[in-house]
Amino acid sequence: MRDGYLYITPCRDRPDAVCLCEAAVAPGPSDQAGIVVYFRDLDAAAMHFHADLRRRLLDLDRKAYRADMVQAAAALDAIDLSHRCTYLDPALAANPMLAEATERLRRKHRRLRRIFDLVGILGLLLLLFMSLLPR
Repeated sequence: MRDGYLYITPCRDRPDAVCLCEAAVAPGPSDQAGIVVYFRDLDAAAMHFHADLRRRLLDLDRKAYRADMVQAAAALDAIDLSHRCTYLDPALAANPMLAEATERLRRKHRRLRRIFDLVGILGLLLLLFMSLLPR
């Protein structure tokens, strides 16, 4: 389990794409980062980010996604792991679409978590019921 920072930057060769980058220390403002977020588990956080934008993946090696900064920042901030946002680009922070997109993803994550909890409870109830049946 590695800790560190995940941040998104515009891809240099594709204007319609963003790249997910990771660093052990917080990147400086010269890196054109839209958002910088600290995670205790970088690999799990990158997996959660990819799960939200998996249908938009362009290049796995470069971690390039066909998304705008708002969508990518929302996906990074809505990750259900413990994290701390250390930098948010002022232009991105002023965009009202960011809060909407982040909240939409958080609602989606809560809904999926409730579905899986319900399936688990139903499975346990089925096991209990089956154990009470006479042989």
